[in-house]
Amino acid sequence: MKTTTASKRKKRIWRIILILLTALGFSYLYTRGVSPVWAAVAIVFCRGFFRFLYAIACLLVTLAIIAAILSFLIF
Repeated sequence: MKTTTASKRKKRIWRIILILLTALGFSYLYTRGVSPVWAAVAIVFCRGFFRFLYAIACLLVTLAIIAAILSFLIF
C-alpha cells in the first residue's frame, strides 16, 4: 500500500479549496447575470487587469490592517 506524503496531501487540499472557491465565485457571478464562460474568457484575456485588481485589493487589506493596529495602539 502506497502512502502519500505530507506535501502531496497539502497540494491536494489546496487544490480542493481552490476548486471550491472558484465554483463559489462563478455561481455568484451567475446569480448576477454573468455567464461562467464569459467570466472565464474575461479572466484569460484580461490577465493584466485582474492582476491590477488583485494588487489594489491587497493594498486595501494592508491599509485596513495597519489602520486597525494603529487605532488599537492609540485608543
